[in-house]
Amino acid sequence: MNIREPILRFFEHLLWPSSCSICGAIGVPVCVECLLPLLSPPMSAVLGDFPLETGGIHEGFLRDLVLELKYGGDRTLGVAMGRALGRIFPKPSGDVLVPVPLHRDSGRGFNQSKAIAEGLCLEWGIPVSDCLEWTQERVAQTARKESERRDMPLDAMAVRQKGLAGKRAVLVDDVATTGTTLRRAGHAVERGGGRAVCAYTWTAVQKAEKW
Repeated sequence: MNIREPILRFFEHLLWPSSCSICGAIGVPVCVECLLPLLSPPMSAVLGDFPLETGGIHEGFLRDLVLELKYGGDRTLGVAMGRALGRIFPKPSGDVLVPVPLHRDSGRGFNQSKAIAEGLCLEWGIPVSDCLEWTQERVAQTARKESERRDMPLDAMAVRQKGLAGKRAVLVDDVATTGTTLRRAGHAVERGGGRAVCAYTWTAVQKAEKW
């Protein structure tokens, strides 16, 4: 490690008091290097026409990190999580990273999926396009039963800006539950002129070969 990094972390800690929840390093919510041994790829599944890669099962410390990301208010945690995913998975053949959007009625100050995508961008060099939006107000998937999660309209999301035409989109979300949200995001990308080639999530609620 460069000797300047601990010094920079010290001053960052003075401004934004935080420390790695694993090793205690100051100035960061978690170290990317500390996350790598916790991930357990490959955990591949198929979502319709494209594959899903995920870092591990949605349980234990990996699940705790998702909850902290969603409700703790520190988006840099998501960036670190994305960087960890970007180091354990090879760079995909995609032109743009497309995060799943926040729900319209979400009170969260940032999109945790976009934060993860920004971490992937730092590792892979693929730009992030926050181009999707929900077409209607909808209760978050975590508040729905599994049958309700799967019963999502095909047009639940849409592309809110131009720029996807002819591009290969890599979808990004924090958690895969039934895979429905990612499939609907893929449909939206296709209607916007692009093509979803693969998806990445931090965790999945279960190990599945096909959703």
